[in-house]
Amino acid sequence: MSLFNLAVLISGSGSNLQAVLDAVGSGTISNSKVAVVISDRDGAYGLERAGRSGITNMVINKKETEKLLDTLKSKNIHGIVLAGYLSILPSDVIDAYCGKIINIHPALLPLFGGKGFYGIKVHQAVLAAGAPYSGATAHLVDSGIDTGAALVRGVVPVYAGDTAEGLQKRVLEIEHTVLVQAVKALTEGKTDELKSNPLTIISENDKPGITDYAKGLSELGEVLTKTAAVK
Repeated sequence: MSLFNLAVLISGSGSNLQAVLDAVGSGTISNSKVAVVISDRDGAYGLERAGRSGITNMVINKKETEKLLDTLKSKNIHGIVLAGYLSILPSDVIDAYCGKIINIHPALLPLFGGKGFYGIKVHQAVLAAGAPYSGATAHLVDSGIDTGAALVRGVVPVYAGDTAEGLQKRVLEIEHTVLVQAVKALTEGKTDELKSNPLTIISENDKPGITDYAKGLSELGEVLTKTAAVK
């Protein structure tokens, strides 16, 4: 059985990349391999992570569409994971891999998504809005910004006195679980199932009130899964 070849695109430290690498290594994401790691900027620590794992890695400028497509083709890539990739993916790449590209976003899409919502700005906006919950969403990539179908969401409560940095750290922890589940679905050909019924992950140790939130998601036709793995 041939392996499902993944390309992981990054811009920074690559902690989500590491989560994918660990899941592939453990067999949680089975019959797959990360064939190449690509950064849109020099010095991204994620490239070092890839190098330590013996994975081909390189910097490709966001304007080098032809080079990016040629690299993906040469590596026989079946699916793309945007793991903290801050550039807008070229339309030619989106068209070539339609339905095969996953992005991780640090909020509960469709809330706090779109142009200008990235990095710490997302968490600042969540706090400014007084939202009681935040989290992360893994979604398919289309021609819009954060508009593709959600596959997996992870929910974390927003605490009184939270700072944007503290919330960001807590969301990042659940991002790893969310992304791994979405990539697993991609490699197993199950994204259509999740498009119809996105998976929602919450912790066993949630604060009071999150159960009501989960029930609300269920009423919207979502699939709720509780996991003790999320701290």
